[in-house]
Amino acid sequence: MKKVVLCIFLLALSIPVLTGQESEHYFFKDSHMLKPFLSEIRSTANKLEIAKLNKLDENYYLSDYSNRPFMEVHLGTELPIYYLANRSKDIKFSISGFIGNILLIDMFEETTAPVINTDYFFGLKAAALKYIDNSYIRNIGLKLVPIFHESTHIGDEFSIHGYNDLPWFRRVNVSYEAWEIAAVLNDPDTIKSNLFSAKVGFHGLWNPAKGYYTTDSLETKGVLAPPAQKNYEYYLQLNMQRTKGFLCSEKWMNVVSVEANNRLKFS
Repeated sequence: MKKVVLCIFLLALSIPVLTGQESEHYFFKDSHMLKPFLSEIRSTANKLEIAKLNKLDENYYLSDYSNRPFMEVHLGTELPIYYLANRSKDIKFSISGFIGNILLIDMFEETTAPVINTDYFFGLKAAALKYIDNSYIRNIGLKLVPIFHESTHIGDEFSIHGYNDLPWFRRVNVSYEAWEIAAVLNDPDTIKSNLFSAKVGFHGLWNPAKGYYTTDSLETKGVLAPPAQKNYEYYLQLNMQRTKGFLCSEKWMNVVSVEANNRLKFS
């Protein structure tokens, strides 16, 4: 409860600082600020990734997975609620919701092309961005996510094989609520130029005692699966966009994006 009060207090504190006679207020208009970087795992960007895997969970029911590419589909959207822009102070502020879905599919498996895993997530985000008149540092930003929920579901072929054929197999249902805070340097926003951006963030559970998952005695064959001991994660993201130079333009932007994190592995 103390964390909820703190998040609400920080959000309420920022609004008077940003408002003024020069402020422009919008409802249900996209602010374009603090969007997920291309490398972000829980991204609302719509994208399709195809890659060959050199390692997969040892419980997977097929052993020839390295012979074919896998497909990961990201679908999502942001739902703008409120947007404030103060031109005189070069400050922007927004509140929005977001929702996303990630599918990992063994698309080129010839029998059933199984869905290996499905992730669903949604949340509420508040973001503030301050522009700076500097050649190298264009802006600094802060993102606060007071409400976030994620749940994941293993595909049927995967889980049925594990339950029937692997005596040590236990299925856990990943479902949790969390909060997140992140600082951003050079958020791409609507900037159409070569730009190097960085983001560092921290994510924690609202209910550490519950952990990241729950278990059903039928799916764990009666064996106790204790909650995960870790109840937080942190990450660093780097993003490089190019609109000037070889094979790029303002309409055809090149983006190189990487992420390093300590996200909990559930298998």
